[in-house]
Amino acid sequence: MSDTSKKFIDAEALHKSAIVVDFHNDFLEEKRAKPEGMLAGNNLFQTDIPRLKKGGVDVQFMVVWTKPDIESPYLLGKQMVKTLQEELAANANDIELAKSYADIEAVLAKKKIAIVLAVEGGYIIENSLEKLEWFYNQGARYLTLTWNTGCDWIGGANEENKGLTAFGKEVLNKLNELGMIIDLSHVNAQSVDDVLKATDATVVATHSGAYAINAHQRNLSDAHIKEIIARGGVVGSVFYPYFLNGTEKATLADVVKHINYIRNLTGGVDGIAIGSDFDGIDITPEGLKDPSEFPNLTKALVAEGYSAEEVEKIFGKNILRVFRKVCG
Repeated sequence: MSDTSKKFIDAEALHKSAIVVDFHNDFLEEKRAKPEGMLAGNNLFQTDIPRLKKGGVDVQFMVVWTKPDIESPYLLGKQMVKTLQEELAANANDIELAKSYADIEAVLAKKKIAIVLAVEGGYIIENSLEKLEWFYNQGARYLTLTWNTGCDWIGGANEENKGLTAFGKEVLNKLNELGMIIDLSHVNAQSVDDVLKATDATVVATHSGAYAINAHQRNLSDAHIKEIIARGGVVGSVFYPYFLNGTEKATLADVVKHINYIRNLTGGVDGIAIGSDFDGIDITPEGLKDPSEFPNLTKALVAEGYSAEEVEKIFGKNILRVFRKVCG
């Protein structure tokens, strides 16, 4: 017998009305590799303004990331910030930098896409709190503490038996002082434990999956998921097939499987967000090839039985709550 008590949800209308926030995008990395590519759109990247608009994206976090083994990650990072500034100037009718929750509201009121700067890989600050503060002053509002190979003061996902150092604790204190979100994606299990012991701040994992679904070192244990969410943080569901199911092929169903798991583990959706990793991944799930296909995920969640309120939380309200709390 059909369940007529369930309210019909128009997924397309829901997606259009929701505030859609993507917590992690590596357009700037691709732009550095292919300077001829344009955010205005020329089909060289997974991300451009036309596809962001088609996908209903309202707030896009854009990440500065460099390889750890270069002469000066900081100087390259500064160049990437300049690149973003140039893109913002060239596309001022469509996008605008946001440094605060009030900024996001103001940008959205102008019917533009709010761009929030972020930094991935703590080695980019070259063991300098002053350099960390420089990125904050440019608008960076989260720091992914490390990348897979780690840095001097914290262990990365591909490392074992390496944790948070005394200087690492200074970094955490500085992030909290500035109002900059602590991101635990890419951090190894020991270092996640160390961070959670060293600070009582609200923390996030911007682009990670559930280890219980796929035992990849980039995914989070049940204990870590529960602690992040118990503090009021979020886990941004990542789209990389190898993190989703361990193979090079994945579908929308694999993304939903991780979301379902986190919901069931924590008893709700308040700690779930979206962290696509577009342009930081070379393969994508079927049905989520680029930001233009975000509406497909809304349709899948509605088909799975999620309410309109739950979808709105997953796609944006949860991230914005954390952003407002930490960043102001």
